[in-house]
Amino acid sequence: MATLLKARIGGIDFAPVITSAAGLATAVWVEQPLTLRDDEVSVVEGDPTEEEVFSHENDAPEDYDITGTGVTAVGSFIKATLDELAGILGGAVTGASPNGVYTHSPKKVLINKAIRFRLKSGGAIVIPNAKGYVLFNGNLGTAGLMKYPFKFKAMAQSGWDADFVIQEKITV
Repeated sequence: MATLLKARIGGIDFAPVITSAAGLATAVWVEQPLTLRDDEVSVVEGDPTEEEVFSHENDAPEDYDITGTGVTAVGSFIKATLDELAGILGGAVTGASPNGVYTHSPKKVLINKAIRFRLKSGGAIVIPNAKGYVLFNGNLGTAGLMKYPFKFKAMAQSGWDADFVIQEKITV
């Protein structure tokens, strides 16, 4: 059975990778595009890989081991500015608003950041070291909003045994 956490998101922020618990308090967060109200951001831990060791004499296993599959966060951004598009999708922006032009790069950008999901309750879920990507979804949805689906994988930390952190209360 996988662990699945769904929460009402108040906002999403990026910061440089955080390498210690003390870094949570000093991280400089940059607000990212909004998410759709009806969308969910899911933080999911998959079922571990199980390995049983059997002998010829016994039907029950002699030993049992598991290997975790890690934590993944999936959701979508909306209402991205041209500069935000360049940051999450790659590419370049020329000119200033309202006449700016975004040019999409054919190369996929691998994002490696700390991600904070600000919850409506006032707390947060933080992935201190996340790697992932954002996709361009040209399907113009409700009210002509373009959607930018993302998927981030929590990475193991060197010297800090944390792949995600739940904070009860934060100050923005």
